[in-house]
Amino acid sequence: MREAIPGSPTAVIALLLAVPVTVAFFSSFPAYRAAFLSLLVGALLLPVGYGWELPGVTFLDKGTIPLLTGVAACLALAPGEFRYVRLRGLTLVLAVATFLGPMATAFTNADPYAMGTFQTPALTAWDGIGLFRTWAFAIVFPFLFGRMLFREVRQLEYVARTLTVAFLLYSIPMLWEVRMSPQLHNTVYGYFPHSFLQQMRDGGFRPVVFMGHGLALAISTSFAALASVMLWRRGRKIRQLPPPFVTFYLGAVVALCKTLAALMYAGVGGLIMFLAPARTQLRIAVVIACIVLAYPLLRTFDLFPTSVLTSLSGSASAERAQSLSFRFRNEDLLLAHARERWLFGWGGYGRNRVFDEEGNDTTVTDGLWIIVLGDVGAVGFASVFGLMLVPVFQCGRALKNVRSRSDRTLLASMALLVSLNWADSLPNALSGGSLMVFVTGAFAGVVEALQTPPRIRQERKREHVPAAEPLGPAASTR
Repeated sequence: MREAIPGSPTAVIALLLAVPVTVAFFSSFPAYRAAFLSLLVGALLLPVGYGWELPGVTFLDKGTIPLLTGVAACLALAPGEFRYVRLRGLTLVLAVATFLGPMATAFTNADPYAMGTFQTPALTAWDGIGLFRTWAFAIVFPFLFGRMLFREVRQLEYVARTLTVAFLLYSIPMLWEVRMSPQLHNTVYGYFPHSFLQQMRDGGFRPVVFMGHGLALAISTSFAALASVMLWRRGRKIRQLPPPFVTFYLGAVVALCKTLAALMYAGVGGLIMFLAPARTQLRIAVVIACIVLAYPLLRTFDLFPTSVLTSLSGSASAERAQSLSFRFRNEDLLLAHARERWLFGWGGYGRNRVFDEEGNDTTVTDGLWIIVLGDVGAVGFASVFGLMLVPVFQCGRALKNVRSRSDRTLLASMALLVSLNWADSLPNALSGGSLMVFVTGAFAGVVEALQTPPRIRQERKREHVPAAEPLGPAASTR
């Protein structure tokens, strides 16, 4: 059971305030705006690692409190939105598999397990439910919440605009921490949520603010920079700021985060979004999604160019090469262990990890893919990652029903952003947190809506009042 970090009254106050703030958002804005704002504010401002265990349900923290409050507020204030929660086809199959897979994991691990002096009891059906809860609250529920609330491309523009504005403001404390060291979380909440040494790089500091780790903040900032590219290509200004200025400014902030992966996402992804037509962007997104889904097989048969990537990262710095090499070595150990129960995985209690004869844990699980594969096996990996990436493959059909060239480009750019987010889950574990899972669901909801017959879409548009509201002053410039 996880415990709340002692001695942090400001963290308690902040988490408790998240409830009325979320309700206020839903009372003041359309549901899709309120939900995104709630998760965004929670991700950027609430304390990391602090919370309370809700027995038999989940850990209440910066991710789950805005999510659960948002669902409750939506049910009370905008119940009509829940008519879009229905699933169909492959999406339904994968969603059901995210529940049945952990139950099968518990059934196939109904035996005690020991490695050296490390021992765990046999798993029960309750453990299977616990495994499902772990992935449900982190991934499945935020995805379904976003999928249910978003139905139009113009709503995705709101996501891009809000994300861009938020990180323009957030860059102020980020730049302060680059200069003064990452101290804001400790100053406000009374503790530092991670290793301080990991935030020191290249003779300076990586900003952390309230995101928990410099890596997570760097990746999230790179996604905000990509969102600004989407607005730039659509000719949208941010508070009268020229679009090129906004993009290059956020790009500079990404560079100051001193994280190579984030710089690559912003640089290469930004060029593709700005220069490539919609179909080309979508093809690249599909290729990335295929690599993500095939990654366990590529690593199993040693077909992924790990040595090449390590050498390339070494050209940037020896520290980055060492970090990447360390991750690949741990993946090899964990993957060899996962293959012993490859279909449904090992379950919880550390059974997915590797221990020596003295019972010491000898591995580090960085990437989300190896965590999912070790916990719930190939079925769990396919259901979780498949559910997230199926909309990328379905986007081609959706593009055919979009008349506006600008809207097609935005939809394809969002597909590329989603693919990059889940590609980042190979070396890392949900850098964007539940916020980017929600964005994935928002993209999925728009794709799903655009695949329905035009007559039905028009009926839904007339019924769905919030979707008809303008996005702001810039919407009139279309």
